[in-house]
Amino acid sequence: MLDPFSKKIFHSAHTAVANGGRGPLILMYHGTPATKSPASSIYSVTANNFQQQLDLLKNNGWTTKCIADLPNIDSFPDKTVILTFDDGYLDNYERAYLPLLERDMTATWFIVTQVIGKQADWLERTSGETAMLDTEQLITMAASGMEIGSHTMSHAKLSDISDAKQQSEIIDSKQQLESLLNRPVKSFAYPYGLYNDSSLKYVQQAGYQFACSVRPGWFNNEKNPLLLRRICINLDDSLSTFARKLAFADCDVNWKKMGNYGINRIRSKFSGKI
Repeated sequence: MLDPFSKKIFHSAHTAVANGGRGPLILMYHGTPATKSPASSIYSVTANNFQQQLDLLKNNGWTTKCIADLPNIDSFPDKTVILTFDDGYLDNYERAYLPLLERDMTATWFIVTQVIGKQADWLERTSGETAMLDTEQLITMAASGMEIGSHTMSHAKLSDISDAKQQSEIIDSKQQLESLLNRPVKSFAYPYGLYNDSSLKYVQQAGYQFACSVRPGWFNNEKNPLLLRRICINLDDSLSTFARKLAFADCDVNWKKMGNYGINRIRSKFSGKI
């Protein structure tokens, strides 16, 4: 159930460039645990919340696309969203992939290749929520229309390592996934959102068409296809918060900010600017 304000602005949102929109919204997810627990990451979204978000999109005429579909952006429907999942957690299979499949929706998964079928070893502690998707699951997902992209080999902080190591993390992970899936890997996401000029150079040299950052904003706010903006969806986001994030293409949609937005709209109206 959406509050009246969130409902109104969500229903007025549109994305088609041909209709004056600002391009598809790209959302960023991570784990999808069954329920919230003390060990759950703030970047996770529970299975129930995720399915509510999918139903909100589906029931309000939103279409899902993958990052690899972006060359066809001019043909995207007026309400288009791209769902992306970083890291490749095992719980994504039953609680994200299968619900998407049931609704005839798609998404892009960015995979850390060295931990396929293992644990997310870059985290301080491991648990049932840090187990990773395995080879067979990735092959099944790709075969059913989901996109598999790279998230480096080891979830490296690219801006903190040497150029040689960056080159290996970026290029070798692409080659490993292409060998595994027997299809081109066209997209990449920077772990932690960290990159530098060398990162961009090697991503381009590797042949990726698109790469995702963690900076929020509208699609057309960023002209570089290797720095696509995304909106982070978090553990404690209510359905109304989710709706406002889509309407404003922002990760911070707290009520104080929304109040300031309303005040500025009123001021603009009375000054004749809208």
